[in-house]
Amino acid sequence: MDIETGDILWVGKGRSMNDFEKFFQQTDASLLSTVMAVAMDMNTSYNRLVEKYLPQATIVYDRYHMKAQFGKEVLGVVRLDEARKHKHISEEILAGIHEDTDKETKHELKLQAKTEKQNYSKLKKARWTLLMKHEKLSEDRSAHLCTIPETHHDLAVCYAMKEEMCRLFGLTDPVLAEKGRNDWFQAAEESNIPALVRVANLKKSRTKGLISHAKYPISTGKLESFNNKIKVAKRIGCGYRNEDYFFKLIRYLPLPSVRNSSPNFP
Repeated sequence: MDIETGDILWVGKGRSMNDFEKFFQQTDASLLSTVMAVAMDMNTSYNRLVEKYLPQATIVYDRYHMKAQFGKEVLGVVRLDEARKHKHISEEILAGIHEDTDKETKHELKLQAKTEKQNYSKLKKARWTLLMKHEKLSEDRSAHLCTIPETHHDLAVCYAMKEEMCRLFGLTDPVLAEKGRNDWFQAAEESNIPALVRVANLKKSRTKGLISHAKYPISTGKLESFNNKIKVAKRIGCGYRNEDYFFKLIRYLPLPSVRNSSPNFP
């Protein structure tokens, strides 16, 4: 897709490296030579092919995919680990109550177990509290977010790293962006939080593409949105047996004049 006009440049079937290479083979070389920057996710195949066929273009790794992966593989993993700790403590407390435990102690232990169970439930439901921007949180979610650093150190660190990651995507100075990214990766490695260290090590080799966002603040947002249109069109048509027809339909989907009419394809 042309990121400025939204025009569909090519439609193909499949996700493999060989499938995607057909785009470069079927596209006019004079058009490819004018490309200055390409926004993409961190799929290795895409990266290699762009470097091969568009050596002059700057690769910009999409912020959405970076944030989505961080939310799932770091915040999600650490949040659930912390939640399970509360559940485990609750079960241990209840297991420690015996028939000979006095009534007052039994009541107090049950209250402690209930509190731990509530904390477990709160963390299980705190996914969007941790993922949403702070200014968009409701009062209840903001209040809950403020209590997390008090009892969940690792989760608080990961949340702070998420906020810093989002801030870095807003930088427009490549020098500051590079320094910020290097500091971010160093802090992630020094955190000793397994999920955070693992993702940081995976993404560190892509630093150049992440820094490029400062010079070319582009993303695959339009493309991701259009992919949803394709899914809807496919669902409305209950699928298409004629692949050529479907590909032609996809090319017409973004055109306003076509949205309000029913084109007759051959």
